[in-house]
Amino acid sequence: MSLGNEWDNATPASAVKLNGMTVTYGTGTYLAALDKTKHKLVVCTSTSGGLTVDHVYLASADGTTWLDLSGIVDHTHTATTGDGGRYSEILLSNPKVFDLVLTKTDDLKKAQWIETVTGTGTIEDATDGTTGERSIRLRPNGTSGSEAQISYPHIQASFGGRALFISKLRIETATNLAFHIGVGADDITAADSNTIKIQTEVCTVTNNNFWLRTANGSANSASDSGVAIGTSRTGIKMIFHPATPECQLLINDANALIKTTNIPTSGATADNNLIKVSLKNSTAADRPMHFYGARLAYFVSDEWF
Repeated sequence: MSLGNEWDNATPASAVKLNGMTVTYGTGTYLAALDKTKHKLVVCTSTSGGLTVDHVYLASADGTTWLDLSGIVDHTHTATTGDGGRYSEILLSNPKVFDLVLTKTDDLKKAQWIETVTGTGTIEDATDGTTGERSIRLRPNGTSGSEAQISYPHIQASFGGRALFISKLRIETATNLAFHIGVGADDITAADSNTIKIQTEVCTVTNNNFWLRTANGSANSASDSGVAIGTSRTGIKMIFHPATPECQLLINDANALIKTTNIPTSGATADNNLIKVSLKNSTAADRPMHFYGARLAYFVSDEWF
């Protein structure tokens, strides 16, 4: 039998075979002096002899040198070998992947979005007086139940592939309101639908917490994150895994919950509802919310070359 074959009941004890199947460790000086034809993997415990501490080395097939398996180098994707291949090859190999980043100056103008208002709702282009950040300000104004909503029309997102949604918002008064934000999200004035979606929502009639709602086309459900809303700027992240299937919600980059029920695994968003932000009040007083933009990394159903 060859050195690399597995052991069986008839295999005689052999120093050569045992060395070849054992991870040996020691100082760099000790490892450098080993006969490389009799070993396969070694771990360096102290930098010396040309080897580096905490690095794993593989003996070359011809037994002449140690190959560093844990060398730390820049991974820039600029060469065909050595650093993962050229970046252009990544794009060529993933023609269904899109990365939409809606944070440019023009992206954060309401005119670039589909605007919907009811009652006394209004939508404004705004600038944060403290940081100078651009935002779209959704306002229900003074009539209870009034809505302000923006939707982004774009290439349809496929729920058959993984997706990452990130956004930032700020509520001016964190009471007596409801809002939705997400991919394929429902209008805030409509009943919760089974239309495929992943959305973060709040309804202060229930409590002041962020909830995660998903729908798979046949049913929908929501889970309470236990994280309360506030008036500070808040980051929202949803990580979608259709293969698992699950959707993870993070608030300000802290894990809030992982939802595994009613997760979509196929289908696509409507062409006029890739991203939706929808707000209404439940009091005869204004409850404005600032939307600072979003990033959505997602798959489409058809390939782009």
